[in-house]
Amino acid sequence: MIEEKLVTVATFHNEMEFLLARTRLESADIECFAQDENMLRIAAWHSHIFGGIKLQVRESEADAASAILQHTAPIGEE
Repeated sequence: MIEEKLVTVATFHNEMEFLLARTRLESADIECFAQDENMLRIAAWHSHIFGGIKLQVRESEADAASAILQHTAPIGEE
């Protein structure tokens, strides 16, 4: 089985915004992965140091995921 590369489609310094974005993508059947999610929970006041939570998807779904996030309320940074 070939593993597909994960790409970051958005970065968040706020857990609620991250959760909302992840829910949007999951409701469109796009599987999401979080990098550094636990670091935000442990040290939210230092999220800028480690770059926040990175919302990642499979490379083949990155364009669709970006479009969904772009056509909803402003969230995250690319």
